[in-house]
Amino acid sequence: MQEPFQEEESRSWWSRLKERLFGAAEEDEEEAGNTVIRLHTRPAQRVNVLYARTMEDARRAADGLKTGHQQLVNFQYADARVRERVVDFLMGVVYALEGTVERVHEQVFLFAPANVQVETTNADDLHNGAWSERQR
Repeated sequence: MQEPFQEEESRSWWSRLKERLFGAAEEDEEEAGNTVIRLHTRPAQRVNVLYARTMEDARRAADGLKTGHQQLVNFQYADARVRERVVDFLMGVVYALEGTVERVHEQVFLFAPANVQVETTNADDLHNGAWSERQR
């Protein structure tokens, strides 16, 4: 029987490093002396930026939310009636998806599905230096 130290020395440095960083993986496969490594990465989060002018734009934003993408909606070019209807509609969609809504600016809203965590700071935190401390 081989000693644990000798067994570790017989493995490649990559295998030893990977095991130390990520732990022993059951997904590694040995094939004729070659190690196949599967790295599971999280898919990139997507943010769609939309200038809403019509209810069709609201539908596109809702479809994006349903697929798990954040929607940054700018109402700068929408009239007040359309803006109110679109915000109400998207708030309903976000409620159904158990997501969140944040007002970024007077006419800009961030609609996020449940799989996205949104962190906010208030203006007082920015003036008191909390933002710069958080960045360190």
